[in-house]
Amino acid sequence: MIKTATAAFLALLTSFTAFLLFSPTPKSSYHSLFISDSLSSNTSISRHLHTLTRRPHVAGTPANAEAAAYVLSIFTSSNLQSRITPYHVALTYPISRSLTLTLTPSPPISFDLQQETYPGDPYADVAAEVLPTFHAFAKSGDVTGHVVYVNYGRVEDYETLKKMGVNVSGTIVLARYGEIYRGSIVQIAYEQGAVGALVYTDRKDYGGGGGGRWFPEEKWLPPSGVQVGTVYNGIGDPTTPGWASSEECERLSDEEVEKGGDLTLIPSLPISGADGETILRAIGGQVANDDWQGSGDAPTYRVGPGPGVVHLSYTGKQVIEKIENVIGVIEGEEEPDRFVILGNHRDAWTFGAVDPNSGTAALLEIAQKLGKLQEKGWKPRRTIILCNWDAEEYGLYMRQDSGPLPLHSLMNFLSKLLNRSKILITHHKLSTKHGLVPAVLLQLAGWEVENLILQLLFNILEFRQLTWLSVKDTQYTIPCMMTLYGWKNLVILSFIGMLQWQVYGV
Repeated sequence: MIKTATAAFLALLTSFTAFLLFSPTPKSSYHSLFISDSLSSNTSISRHLHTLTRRPHVAGTPANAEAAAYVLSIFTSSNLQSRITPYHVALTYPISRSLTLTLTPSPPISFDLQQETYPGDPYADVAAEVLPTFHAFAKSGDVTGHVVYVNYGRVEDYETLKKMGVNVSGTIVLARYGEIYRGSIVQIAYEQGAVGALVYTDRKDYGGGGGGRWFPEEKWLPPSGVQVGTVYNGIGDPTTPGWASSEECERLSDEEVEKGGDLTLIPSLPISGADGETILRAIGGQVANDDWQGSGDAPTYRVGPGPGVVHLSYTGKQVIEKIENVIGVIEGEEEPDRFVILGNHRDAWTFGAVDPNSGTAALLEIAQKLGKLQEKGWKPRRTIILCNWDAEEYGLYMRQDSGPLPLHSLMNFLSKLLNRSKILITHHKLSTKHGLVPAVLLQLAGWEVENLILQLLFNILEFRQLTWLSVKDTQYTIPCMMTLYGWKNLVILSFIGMLQWQVYGV
């Protein structure tokens, strides 16, 4: 009897031990492991960011292709099914620019249109690789006219000028960045009769309000700093509206693209705050309203026109270049035909330390963490797709050309789409008994959301049945570009978001 009981006890003990040794790890343990310090460190994400930003990497350039290859190598080494998907798209680059201000009887001023490096700049040796400042898809042209100051270049600003008796027809307008998209600034100027547009960064908005301290001492844009960007008003490659830009695909002609209405029709150029103030000093006429004025030590802003005369010349080239989207996939175990998509873009106008590669560095860190979880036996419930898109800066090309899956698959199966361009976010968990509504689509769980596709999904799928937990607003901020102190908040947030969608979502 004793032997029988002993044998039974030993058998039970052996079974229990085997259960402990070979039973699958609870999902809660994977969650704890993911947010722990054991799978990564600040060193690894710092290395990612340094590698991605060591050279300027505009879309379509060899430097951006190198960055794509690096992303692919991290995805692949993290045990993701990975590939590069190329597209051939229309991009523009500057060939020549010139800007001259004449204020009789003073001699003309020719602006050098250069952004200065600062003493000790660790990237001064590759500064020559930065493209000259320009507006992507700006119209080439050579125009001369008196200058009119138009504040932010909004429709209401032109209404104010009309009430003041100021006519902008045939002039070159000077607008400051802010309030509206730069492409809208140029488009509205054209509709108001201007022949050219200059867009500058006012110290009041971007330069610390005239305090005299800027990068690298403070976060503010230095006097010679210029905000570069596109003035294209559409989404995706303008030569392939509605279809992907493969190498041999059909394309619209230049004339057809121009008639489409998404390209600006007058020359434009972004200029620095210092150059903008120089031009403002050459504008006479009525004093602008108080809310049109600059910082305390700025000159008095007048609206013109003139007497200063500006000669603006810009020549750009449009070419078909290859861009590369990098896709990594971890197939889901229980619902492999439903997807959680996380991604951001990679291309930048210069080095892109904050926008976008703080996001790319975090994306790579997530990939490596998920890879290490797979080594320990973890499998996601749904398929996870990590995307690193190209050519976002030119006109959100990723929305049109970069779907890793056919659109019908996205419409039928997509669980959640997140797009993180840069890590400087306010995290809002949204609560509604009625589920998602269009106003909610712009921000979902604190992430910048692909509104276009989610709006489509909202209309097609039964997303109205979803209910989100109410959580207090929490701010997650990464205060500096290179050290990325606090990056774990983003990594943890993204993974928790995936889990919450699985528990509380579709």
